[in-house]
Amino acid sequence: MTDSGRRVTIKDIAQRLGVSHATVSRALNASPLISEDTKERIRNMAAEMGYVPDTAARVMRGEPSNIVGFILPDVQNHFYSAIAKVLAEAVSAMDLQLVLAISEDDPEQELRHVSELRRARARGIVITPVAGMLAETAAMLSEMPVVQLVRSHPNITADVVTAQDENATRLSTQHLLSLGHRRIAYLGGGLETLSTGNHRMEGYLAAMGATDGAVAEFRLVPPHPEAGYHAAMELLRQRPPPSGLVIGSSQLALGALRAIRECGLSVCDDISLVSYDDPDWHQLWGPGISTIQLPIRDMALFAAGLVCAPQTPPANAEASRVEQLTSGRRFSFPVKLVERGSCKVQTAPRTAMVDRP
Repeated sequence: MTDSGRRVTIKDIAQRLGVSHATVSRALNASPLISEDTKERIRNMAAEMGYVPDTAARVMRGEPSNIVGFILPDVQNHFYSAIAKVLAEAVSAMDLQLVLAISEDDPEQELRHVSELRRARARGIVITPVAGMLAETAAMLSEMPVVQLVRSHPNITADVVTAQDENATRLSTQHLLSLGHRRIAYLGGGLETLSTGNHRMEGYLAAMGATDGAVAEFRLVPPHPEAGYHAAMELLRQRPPPSGLVIGSSQLALGALRAIRECGLSVCDDISLVSYDDPDWHQLWGPGISTIQLPIRDMALFAAGLVCAPQTPPANAEASRVEQLTSGRRFSFPVKLVERGSCKVQTAPRTAMVDRP
């Protein structure tokens, strides 16, 4: 408040510092036209004077709000909860506010979230799109700054930030092949995972196809533990069953581990397994789960930079591989295979497992 008891305005800050109110406005909105020293001086003065942005007035003038939306499919998935945390930190550092919305891979839910963020004049949206996106949703997104995360949808013209998914499953499969496994199954996401599912499947098939005697078998299902359980049970009941399992989601890994236990099998001794993503429980389960470690922090910081300050190249831009697509650019970040105790050398072919009810 000023001495007279009214709210501090941008003009008050400008008068105190002897600069134009346009300079103050640009600085408080993180404009690249203003030097970092000037931004810091203006922000410090704004804090000292108790300035509070009038978001409602800004929206009424047709300006974007300080809100950045993140629409994700599943907050219980370690990857999305971890990336949301880093996104929130990055957005907050730009004096903006992250708003989370969960689509549950439901097109109607996705439409409602996009509509509300548009009504709130969100500065931008980071979205993991739903496969069955409605035409109305795509039309609204075309009018807003948007960055796609993990998956890309053919009806959206926007950049996508992802991990190098094809290389990830290639690394997992090659690791099992190097240990002598030849009957290796893949358990991954289905059509609902869009480009992500395709790329992970391609990496697995490429590695298997380049190896003599390799026998490929796969199940593509929604990336949820229950679906992973039923798909893994089908694979384990085959004659002979696979000796190795490549999994394209930590949620599917939960279901697969349950199936392995119920079949009376042991990870490593009876079946070698490589998971995807690296939640804390991967290190604590049994001998530890070998997995693909994802560049969560790099992806989140890059996505935040793209959507909040599109004129300024993100600080970690050099870490990604860039591909120009018809719908925008694809920035993919490298992954890492983490070896733990869930894989071992295959010394003899597996025959069969005992039937379970």
